[in-house]
Amino acid sequence: MILLNPIAASVHPAATDNPSVLTFTVIAALVTVSGSLVALLVKDFLLVRYFEKYKEKASLKKISKRYKDPILLSAKEVLSRVESILKLYKYDSKNFTRETLFDKSECMVRNHPADPYYLRNRLTSTLYRFCSFWGWLELYRQDLTFLDSYSYTQNLQSSAFLDDLRSAIADGQLNNGPKWRELKDSLIFREELRSIGEGMIETVNNQRTIIGYGKFQGLLGDFETNAKNLWLRPAINFFTYYLPEEEDFRHHRLELIKSALHNYIKTLDEEFYEAFVVKKKQRSGPVVNSPLP
Repeated sequence: MILLNPIAASVHPAATDNPSVLTFTVIAALVTVSGSLVALLVKDFLLVRYFEKYKEKASLKKISKRYKDPILLSAKEVLSRVESILKLYKYDSKNFTRETLFDKSECMVRNHPADPYYLRNRLTSTLYRFCSFWGWLELYRQDLTFLDSYSYTQNLQSSAFLDDLRSAIADGQLNNGPKWRELKDSLIFREELRSIGEGMIETVNNQRTIIGYGKFQGLLGDFETNAKNLWLRPAINFFTYYLPEEEDFRHHRLELIKSALHNYIKTLDEEFYEAFVVKKKQRSGPVVNSPLP
């Protein structure tokens, strides 16, 4: 006898006589297929995605931990110098000039704050501290380029106080008083801050880091003849040729920078900040001979 429908023949005769049995068989098959699809989804997508996000979040924490100390230390050095400039503004406003910066003195002639060699070092080290801070931030930003922007409580780059710091340096609309046209001012735009950070980065033994003070001095020495060092120009303009505070809006910008750095450091590490404040109070007192902190 020839079977015209082998599939029908394979079904138990009782199933054809009882529709509920056939329905149950179909439902069981659907449940089995659905379970397999769910298991495949969990295994090949959800678990993989979970572990990818976990690894990426761990990488973010690792990168943040790696850069936290140098960013804190460089921020503290910038803050110390800005506070010193504000304290001695009348003195520094007269001496922070390009003539001072490019002075050719080879050593200190006298132990006095008016010594040309000392003044050049004070201005040069001010620029180095400022540029190094943006260098460390740029290194941190570049290492985060290939990571998603997870919410992390100590995200060094997304801090609101860091935005305040950029605003204090880059936003011209802050100078909006009735005599804004009469006030001298200088800005470093956000893109220029990035450029400063990029210029401070070098690779040593396959490890990216910030250039040292000696190499930075060499860059300043070649500044007027080497077009590659033009990224230094905005920083030099910002820290030279100050006028009295009532005639120069940069004095107010320095106050804003000071406030933003205090908040930024405290946000990153309150214990570090408290130790810094205590140490600063212990060192406070009348200036003797040299204003350099």
